[in-house]
Amino acid sequence: MIELKDSCVMVAGGAGFIGSAVVRELLTKGARVVCFDNYLHGVPSNVKGLAGPLTVVRGSALESWKLIETINRYEVEYIIDCIGDTFVVSAYEMPQRFFDVNLQSNFNVLMAAKVCKVKRILYISSTEVYGQSNRRKFSEDAPLNPLNTYAVSKLAADRLCFTMHVEHNVPVVTARIFNCYGPRETHPYIIPEIISQLSQGNTLSLGNISAERDFTYVHDTARALIAVLESDMPNGEVVNVGSDIAYSIEWLAHKIAELMGVTDLQIMQDPRRFRRLDLDRLQCDNTKLRGYTGWSPQVGIEDGLRRTIEWFRENNCCWSWENLMNDIYLDEDAVTCHGPAGSRLAVAPETYVSAGRDVLSEEVVAAAPNAVVGSEV
Repeated sequence: MIELKDSCVMVAGGAGFIGSAVVRELLTKGARVVCFDNYLHGVPSNVKGLAGPLTVVRGSALESWKLIETINRYEVEYIIDCIGDTFVVSAYEMPQRFFDVNLQSNFNVLMAAKVCKVKRILYISSTEVYGQSNRRKFSEDAPLNPLNTYAVSKLAADRLCFTMHVEHNVPVVTARIFNCYGPRETHPYIIPEIISQLSQGNTLSLGNISAERDFTYVHDTARALIAVLESDMPNGEVVNVGSDIAYSIEWLAHKIAELMGVTDLQIMQDPRRFRRLDLDRLQCDNTKLRGYTGWSPQVGIEDGLRRTIEWFRENNCCWSWENLMNDIYLDEDAVTCHGPAGSRLAVAPETYVSAGRDVLSEEVVAAAPNAVVGSEV
């Protein structure tokens, strides 16, 4: 078993939805955390103001030198690679970007880890790699039959991890995660989309409401991922991470409406919201995960939905993708970020340029050389 207390763990993609939950859970375990993110989808506020030894570095995993520099500078011992372009619909229009982010970035992380002699890497894959199947639940030995560009890019990266372990002895394990939900979501996935629509009325515009998915509260997923990194599971292996319970989109819509106090719910199915190829059901067989880690979810679906709704309301009823500028602080001379207890971190000035967060200029936020304990962005 690995002990992460006082160890340095880099969370690549740490300002994203799952990454920011992993950062929080690592800090509670007493790890020193380096959040590495380019803010393509993650947002600075997701890791702002956290107490503990956290360093936030703005950087792209497509730049190998930046990865190596960061790993060496902060003496990173372990990496949890949460980097990913994950919104399936976007992949239809931007397949090149999905392969750049999901495959090339992962390759760069693995090579940087090898060069810098990182002790272990956990790569976050997706259960979309399984594709359509007649199975009621998916175990790790299920056939791999990806149906969309996103899934193909994740499978390529998933298999790359195995190959890099076999051919180059890179110490990597892979977690295929089922659907997550919770605070700080960075894409209009189904649960935040339902919450957002119901905050404005009692009518929902949805796609395939009969699809069933295994939903896990994001902090439960984060705990599972950390437990996998710490476990005795042999390098090169894959494990599924999910709750072992599936819910239909229609059931979710009615439950969220109930929790939000919305009456007379009306659900309209919009053909434009259907995927070109969709999966009827994805449910996790988490036997292997429980065997190696003893993990089980702590937050039930109703409690998790309630927490997510509360976070949404406490944050001006606005998800990050609905306000692209809500995390950028512009100043002609410098950008200053404040952490807890008045800690202060000044970073170089920049002009923010964005096309849906696809094009970003120089760094908005980068940790100063000695800004580790108590300095967050």
